[in-house]
Formats: sequence, structure tokens, C-alpha cells
Amino acid sequence: MSENSVALNERVEGAESPSSGSGIKLVAGLAVLALIVFLAVKLNLKESFQVFLGWIRDLGPAGPAILVGAYILSCVLFLPGSILTLGAGFLFGLPGGTLAVSIGSTLGCIAAFLVGRFIARSWVETKIQANPRLRALDEAVANEGFKIVFLTRLSPLFPFNLLNFFYGVTRVSLKDYALASWIGMLPGTVMFVYFGTIARSLTDLAVGTSSGGMGSQIMKVVGLVATIAVTAKITKIARAGLETALEQSDGTAVPDSSESAPHEPVDVSPMDEHNQTLVDHVKPSDWTNPAPAPVYNMVVIGGGPAGLVTAAAAAGLGAKVALIEKHLLGGDCLNVGCVPSKALIRAARVASEVRNASAFGVHTGGDVTVDFPAVMERMRRLRAGISHHDSAERFTSLGIDVFQGAGRFTGKNTVEVDGKTLRFRKACIATGGRARAIPVPGLKEAGFLTNESVFNLTELPRDLAVIGAGPIGSELAQSFARFGSRVHLINQQPQILAREDRAAAAVVEKAFVEEGIELYLGAKSQRVGVEDGRRKIELEHDGETRTLVVDQILVSAGRTPNVEGLGLEAAGISYDPHKGVRVDDFLRTTNPNVFGAGDVASRYQFTHAADFLARLVIRNALFMGRGRASALTIPWCTYTDPEIAHVGMYEHEAKAAGIPVTVHVQQMAEVDRAIVDGDTEGFAKVIVKEGTDQILGATLVSSHAGDMIGEISVAMAAGMGLGKIANVIHPYPTTAEAIRKLGDAHNRTRLTPFVKGLFQKWLGWSLGSP
Repeated sequence: MSENSVALNERVEGAESPSSGSGIKLVAGLAVLALIVFLAVKLNLKESFQVFLGWIRDLGPAGPAILVGAYILSCVLFLPGSILTLGAGFLFGLPGGTLAVSIGSTLGCIAAFLVGRFIARSWVETKIQANPRLRALDEAVANEGFKIVFLTRLSPLFPFNLLNFFYGVTRVSLKDYALASWIGMLPGTVMFVYFGTIARSLTDLAVGTSSGGMGSQIMKVVGLVATIAVTAKITKIARAGLETALEQSDGTAVPDSSESAPHEPVDVSPMDEHNQTLVDHVKPSDWTNPAPAPVYNMVVIGGGPAGLVTAAAAAGLGAKVALIEKHLLGGDCLNVGCVPSKALIRAARVASEVRNASAFGVHTGGDVTVDFPAVMERMRRLRAGISHHDSAERFTSLGIDVFQGAGRFTGKNTVEVDGKTLRFRKACIATGGRARAIPVPGLKEAGFLTNESVFNLTELPRDLAVIGAGPIGSELAQSFARFGSRVHLINQQPQILAREDRAAAAVVEKAFVEEGIELYLGAKSQRVGVEDGRRKIELEHDGETRTLVVDQILVSAGRTPNVEGLGLEAAGISYDPHKGVRVDDFLRTTNPNVFGAGDVASRYQFTHAADFLARLVIRNALFMGRGRASALTIPWCTYTDPEIAHVGMYEHEAKAAGIPVTVHVQQMAEVDRAIVDGDTEGFAKVIVKEGTDQILGATLVSSHAGDMIGEISVAMAAGMGLGKIANVIHPYPTTAEAIRKLGDAHNRTRLTPFVKGLFQKWLGWSLGSP
């Protein structure tokens, strides 16, 4: 038997076992309930309540506690509690009786609810799948659980004891059920307790022990009539509200399983052997979605880095996991982000190094040309070679149910994909983001590239305009310039990489200008047109209108989170179309059973950030952890040449927060390895809290800044101060020595004139001794 067949059999057996176990529990539970009913009839327990109430009355202060316990038992045993409620009013009056009954009835209905859920929920869940109406009702209770429970509890005409067990087999949460039951039962409780007090008053009047007189009794009767009238009105309103809630919930009913959600076409070209391998791994055309399990510990929507890590980690810990992806597994990182862009950047850096080889005494003997189709073919080959790590087959082998299609929430604990309903205890939204559209007239009609389409190119654009000088725009602008394109980099902000330290961005700007990239900073695109097959861009720059004529336009103006079509409203999840899903510091959405990770829920839109946010989701969602996203130390790097890497706070952020800081800067031109490598542009900057060596943040500008920033990140995460880094031995010569030099610089600040004077006195005294 093949490995895949074994995995398939394991999934089938795992799907059947809950149903088999629930059947045994159901039979046993029904047998116990039948025995209870038999004993109730045989022993005439209803009449025994009267004797029981008399016994409670004789117990004194312990009586209310006994009544609470009796109420809990009566709820679990299907016994009517109305006699106990009347008795509470008779024995303890309106305030005391209402308190005792409210506590006892709430705890009792919770106990009965849990019994029903344990005995029959799994069995019921498997049966309703074949009945669309029952599925719709189950969805209604899941979506509007608090409202429906509250309205049924509000009316005393509904059979309370039956409702306890009924709600136990639905998908309403225990929290919603308990709170709605307690609030909803209060009016009925007050009414029946009041009946009990009236009975007590009439009894006292009959035996001549009443102290209130006839007027008091008349007022109590008037109160009784008013209570009945108010309760009747509440019942009418509750029943009407219940009908409305059920009607409204039909809109979120689960679609019939025969309906299939359309799959988006795969936009990968050219379809050579490499891209075919990629697609076979991350979106196989012959894929068949599995039959859903009865319930999942974790359902993940989105198969990018955050989603893949969440799914794999949860499955590795023994959870039942479903993974939904409507496009390509691997997300942006594998398909249109980190992997292909770094392959191009490496090729571009080689081209630059060869062109500048003469500075090292190496002569190539002619102009350096770039075979752009070969560069792109190499990228596709490398991407395809990596893609098996993110393949559907691999994640299926981990025990994960992989679904192709658009997932959307249909309730607080349900997701629909490809006409199938997936029920979950916890879920994670990891749908990522996409290139942000910009409102430039004529741009859409003229056509443009984004990071999602630029890697499909097979011919090098002679002239390329890049709109947006953030990390993606800057990296690709430099790469295409090194390949031989004439690049125009357009940015609305007055500097490239506007988020970064101004001095750091200036170093990269200087490199861009030296490499022939034409910068239009503080410029605004006015309109785009097409003339003779080429694109014309009108710019407003430095108070003048300019026109650029290019072959291609690459738009890289930020990212937009993918929140559309997810049915977030049905799940009670708050979101912003520009900022994404709203999560707290524990990554919980406004639906406490749903978490968010990755670009759709974080301002740190990096693969490594998505990875560690996903780990937090596993910890917090499945193991009741309290890990905070704000506690993570997240570095990042922009892979221009030189690179800019950063971690922690910027100097201006610390000052804005009122934190006094000391800034240490080490120029790379003073680092021996950078000198011999010819990479002297850039610097290492670390800011520490004034008077301490606590590292608050760091910015590195160097050809290998991305590799160097890890040392600072480790120190910050471990609470290691900058002064201690000076005591760490670094190999010589390396560019990382710049960081050790910063540690030395900090330690020198501790040598104040007073301390230096003490040292001089000590050393002078030492010289004077034989």
C-alpha cells in the first residue's frame, strides 16, 4: 500500500471514529434517561416535592443552599422546577427566593446543557449534514445563539428542561447559552416566585397570621395581575423576536453541497517545465477536495507563510487541521515575492560586480551583457525547485485536509469552501495582501505590472517606470537598471524608502544615482496614456509637468489586505479594508475563536514576521497561551545594494516617546573587511537608552546588512546590552566587527573624567611601589 493510501485510510478512520463513539454514548445516555423517567413515575417524585419543601423550611439558613442543589438536580433529571420556584417564594420571600432560584436554575441548565452536549452533540452533528433545513437551523443557533436562547428563555411557555438538552446538541457556545439563560429566565423566575409569596400571604390570611391587613393583600393581588400581564406581553414579544431571528439567520444558512465555489485561474506564465512543476505542486489541476471532518481544531484560510506555518505546527501537535487556499500555496513569498525577487537581485548583483571587476584588477575584456530570458528562466527553475516544500501533497502527508477554493465564514464557527461546510473550534485568517491600486487616470487602460505579474516577463523592458519607492519598488528598480533597462523611479515622498532612517536612505539614493536610475522624488503621476504601443506618463515634479515614455510601468505603491469575500460579518469579525483584520495583542479578532496572522493582520509585512505570528496563534489559540505580538523582536531588511536592515525603534520614535537616548554610529569605511571588499558605503547605528547599554534599536547600511542585523536582534531578545557585545569575540576581519566596535564605543563613554582620574592615581601609585 502506498504512503498516500495509508494517509487516506487514516483520515477516513479518523473521520468515522467520532461518530462511532458518539453512538455508544447516545445509547448509554438514553438508557440512563429512560431509567430516570421510570423512577420518576414509579416513585411519584412530583408529589414528594411538597414534603421536600417542608423539610427545607425546617433547615433554617441552610435551606436556600439545599434548594439550589435540588434545582440543579431537577434540571438534569428532567423534573419540573416550577414547584421549587413557587416553594422558594413561599419559604424565602421575593428577594431571597429570586436569588436562590436564579442561581440554582442557571447552574442546573448549564449542567443539563453539558450532559446533552456530551451525550449527543457529535451524533447530531453527523446527522444534520444530510438535511439542509436542519443545517440551516444549526447555523441559526450558531450565528444568533445568544439572541435565540435569550428569547426562548424570556418566555416561560417554552419547556425549560427540554430546552436545556436541546441547546446542548446545538453549536451555541456555553458562554452565550449561560449568560442568555440567566438573563432570559429572570422575568419568569420573578413571576413564579411572586406567585409563591402570594400563596404564602393567602395561607397566612387563612390561618389568621397575616400582619399586613386586607389592604396589603389586595395590593399583592393587583401586583399578581400586573405581573401576569407583563409576563404575557414579554412572551408575545419574545416569540415574535424569535421568529424574526430565525428568518434573518436563513441568510447565513449553509449552501447546498452541490454548489461549487469557482476557482480563480492560475496566473503563471510562461507555462514552461519549471512553471508546470510549480503549479503541479502548489495548485494541482487534478486535486479533489476531501470530505470535511465533523469538526476541526483549527481551520486556516490562506496558504501563504502564516497559514502554512499555522497549519503545519497545529497538525504536528496532534490537532485536526483544514487548510484553505484559493490561489497558489506558498502565497506571495514563494510565487511572487521573496523567492523570485531574490533570485533576480542575485543575478543583478553579479552583473554589477562583473561590470566593476576592473576596480579589483580583473578585466572582462568587453561590455557586459545580460541574457534576460536566461535570468528569468533561472528564477523559474529555482522557484520550482523550492516549491515542493509548500506543495499540497506535502501538507496532506502531514495529516492536513487541504481544500482548494475560496473560503468564507458562514457563522461564528463555520467556514464554507467549494460547497462544503467546515466546523471549527478555532480558526486563523492568513489571507495576506496584494499590490495596492492607485487612482491614476488612464493607468488601468494602458496596462501595468505589479509584483504579481513582473516575474512573468520574458523580455527586458528598454524603458521602465517604477511608481513607488518602497522596498519592493526600490529592489526591482535597481535590479532592472543593472540588467540594462533605463529606469525612472517615481515617488510621492521626498526620499526613497520613506520608512527608513533618513541617513540610511540617502546612502541608497546615492548608489541609485550612480547606477543611472532617474529619481523623481516628491512627484505625482497625473495621467497615463498610450502612443505607438508605448506608455506615456505625465508627472508633476518640482513645479513642472514632465512626460516620460516607457515600455512598461511597474506599480509598487504599497499593499492592500485581502479581506474581501471572506464573510467576516457573518463571523462577527471587525476589519478595515485598508488595514486588514483587527486583532488584539494576542492576535485574536473580535470573534474570540478566530485569530489573524501575516500581512492581513499585521503592520510587519514580512515572511519571517508571518512565521512567528503564526507560532503565537498556535500557542494562544490551542493552548490558552498569552503570548503577545508586541513582545516579538522583529527585524527586517531591504535588499538593495547596499542593503538596509533595521530592528527596534528609530531615533525619532524614541524621542517622540520621550525616551532619552544615546546614539552610536560606526562608519563602514572604518571597518577593515569593508575596506578590503570595496564596500565602504554605509554605517552601523545603534541607539541605547541614555545612561544604560539597553539597546532600543539599530539600523545597518551595508552590502551584508541583512546578515548582520541578526546579532543585534539576538541581543535585544535576550536582554543583552551593547556594552556586553564588546566582550563577544568576533572573527577578524568581518563586517560584523562594526557591531563590536559599537560596543567598544559605548564602553568608552563610561570612562568619565572622574573615573579616569581615579585610574591615573591608582596606576601612579602602582609605579611608585617597588
